[in-house]
Amino acid sequence: MEEEKTIIRIRRGINGFKYSVCDKNGYFIGNCEKLADVRKHWLEEIKLGYVELVRELDKMPDMSLTEKTIENLNKLLKILAEQ
Repeated sequence: MEEEKTIIRIRRGINGFKYSVCDKNGYFIGNCEKLADVRKHWLEEIKLGYVELVRELDKMPDMSLTEKTIENLNKLLKILAEQ
C-alpha cells in the first residue's frame, strides 16, 4: 500500500514574517522568513517523497483552529484559576 503524501502549503506570512507554513487544509502551523528554512525542515521527507511543498503565496493562512485553541485554553485557565 502506497503512503499518502503530506502536503505543506506555503502562504503569505503573518505577524511580520514573510511566509506562513500551513497543513494541507490551509490551517496555520508556523511562520518563517525564508523558503529555504521550510525545505531544510522537511528535507529528508521531501527526498523520500513523503512531503510535497505547495506555494500559495496569494492566500493567507486559516487561523480558525489556532484561534479556537487559544479560546479553549483561556477558558481552561480561567476555570483552573477559580479553583
